[in-house]
Amino acid sequence: MKRVRLSMREFVDIARRVIDEIAAPFRQHMDNLTVDVEREPTAEMLAEVGLDPEQDTLMGLFVGRSIVEQDFGEDARNRILLFKRPIEEACRSRAEVAYEIRRTLIHELAHHFGYSEEDLEEYESRQSPFDFGEE
Repeated sequence: MKRVRLSMREFVDIARRVIDEIAAPFRQHMDNLTVDVEREPTAEMLAEVGLDPEQDTLMGLFVGRSIVEQDFGEDARNRILLFKRPIEEACRSRAEVAYEIRRTLIHELAHHFGYSEEDLEEYESRQSPFDFGEE
């Protein structure tokens, strides 16, 4: 299967557009949140979340404490990392990259708002519109 490769600038521009599309009611709770793009997760990041660095990877990672775990008035900084290489390796087109960035960002934002992995299982099980059932 042909994979898409973008420059870091192209990837960040897509991520920026996706972030800009987030509905205003959510943005007001994102003042303490930074979204960064990195090439790929480190082995330490993978191990920290219980993944095998030899076999697994991540498309995104939430780092911090959800806003529901913070004390009233606390402004603890949170961070979402989007990982360029794993997202590109899962995609066949720029449109699919944009879809995966959006899907990953929403997943990691949910952690910022206090949702667990278990809470997100239904969301994660939805089929991508790019899944054609063929390689």
